[in-house]
Amino acid sequence: MDEDKTTLDEIQEENEIIEGEVASDSPASETGTDISQAAAFLNLEELIKNHIEAIDKLKDELKQKREMFEDTFNNSPVYREHMEKVKEANKAKGSVRQELVKQPAVATLKQKVDDIRFDISEQSKTLSDLLQDFKEQTGATEIEARDGKIYAIVSISKLVTRSSKPS
Repeated sequence: MDEDKTTLDEIQEENEIIEGEVASDSPASETGTDISQAAAFLNLEELIKNHIEAIDKLKDELKQKREMFEDTFNNSPVYREHMEKVKEANKAKGSVRQELVKQPAVATLKQKVDDIRFDISEQSKTLSDLLQDFKEQTGATEIEARDGKIYAIVSISKLVTRSSKPS
């Protein structure tokens, strides 16, 4: 674990150095500006890659520690006995729930709840697209609703694995 911590510390130190380089680039001329921008971009890309590696290492460590944590419970006979009782109670609860859902009035209510959840999801997706357009067109990062509440417009970016082959 100390080796992992040292590696993570090294990556974080490297990231700080790269962040400093990105922040300290100052354009001297047209060509210098292009070179500085290219260097800043490459430094930013390297910083992103370092963060990806650090996150992957932390995820691996988390997985290992979580397994150790879960094994503690799985190895306890008292805990396993209680878990079996919980499973039995959940099965009984589930079967009663299924019987209740078969009633026409309850089934209708369930369908209405599902429809409303779907509508909220769709409205939220549309609102997200509209807010992105609003932010791009106006540059505003806040919007005031009719009731006077002020909301911050927040964009979220994340990485999603496309493939493991280099492009």
